Amino acid sequence: MVQVENSQFARPQSGLAQATIVYEYVAEGGISRFSAIYPAPPSGVVGPVRSARLATIELLRLYGAVLMYSGGSHYINGLLSSSGLPHYDETAAGGDLFRINSRSAPHNLYTDGAHMRELLSKARAPSISYSFPTISATLPGGRLMSAFRVSVSASERPSWRWDQTLRAWTRTEPDTGPFLDGVTGQPLQAATVIVQQVQITTAAQVVDVNGVHGVDHKLTGTGKAQVFVTGHEYDATWTQPASGPPRFTLADGRPAPMAPGLLWIELVATGSPAVAMS
Repeated sequence: MVQVENSQFARPQSGLAQATIVYEYVAEGGISRFSAIYPAPPSGVVGPVRSARLATIELLRLYGAVLMYSGGSHYINGLLSSSGLPHYDETAAGGDLFRINSRSAPHNLYTDGAHMRELLSKARAPSISYSFPTISATLPGGRLMSAFRVSVSASERPSWRWDQTLRAWTRTEPDTGPFLDGVTGQPLQAATVIVQQVQITTAAQVVDVNGVHGVDHKLTGTGKAQVFVTGHEYDATWTQPASGPPRFTLADGRPAPMAPGLLWIELVATGSPAVAMS
């Protein structure tokens, strides 16, 4: 699991398209952060890598992952240390996280597949018992959907549009426009986008080096979700098992459909569903 920054200074990011699952969630100040999950090291670079948040620690626990991140507050680092799960900031990674010259700090910390493999050879990675979401065909009952907007925060409201030629969802940021890959220059393509409504609260603890209180996402339990796949929207319910990704089911109990390729999960506040666009 790699923490990837999402600010105007971080774009275009690299390596997200090769992840299996990307979680997006709000951090302090309304900027969102990505946790990109890779079952195996990708071939290219990944970044910019930034710091961990409370949601990161919960995802780390659920997926039994090895975390690569730039650092964190004293409180966050304490939680990571007590988690018993492998985590590597820039210092601990020992060169497997590195700075590039084409960007200014702090937006220039990266890793790549070779360095990720090297780090995994040193890490005591937990054994994985869960499976990734099952791919299924489009099911009856979905509504045609060409585009929608997600309110991750008041300021971070990306839009997704179905591209019939690519057979994927492409993303646009309200401030910087089309969401592109930093290596290929091509649009990011998500096969399935899921908007998962969760309880979001302000944490009592400071989780930012600037002294800002954290944002807490409750990822256990159940709640409402929308599944966007093959140009359709499906209303669903999410439930979170003890480990691995959440399960998404339709009203009749069938698993929600998902397409082969990148699964992008947007964590939004309860009562803030995605909104259709023309």
